Amino acid sequence: MAERGDVLELKKRVGFGKGNQGERVVVVQATALNSALPTTIVAPLDVLADPYLDRELLLRVPATEAGTHKDQIAILSHLKVASTDRFEPGRLGKLSDVTLAALDEKLRLILDL
Repeated sequence: MAERGDVLELKKRVGFGKGNQGERVVVVQATALNSALPTTIVAPLDVLADPYLDRELLLRVPATEAGTHKDQIAILSHLKVASTDRFEPGRLGKLSDVTLAALDEKLRLILDL
């Protein structure tokens, strides 16, 4: 079962994307719902790049938390629903309490909560 703040990888769809890796995402849905529903709300992760640096609604995720060699950004304005059977097995990373709190603040802005 995925927990809120987990960094997971979506299984690659045939013919989509580069290389053999699927898309990395961070789980934003409540952990209790992740065990009860067949879908999970996630935000895509991308490599930290110049076009994103000044965007207030993006969240910087340190490489150690993203399970990568480079820092990532969570694109919180691109939330999506993923079927739980689309996740590769195992967690790649986990957001810290500090990063998860920053994620919450940005979601409040995006969702006007």
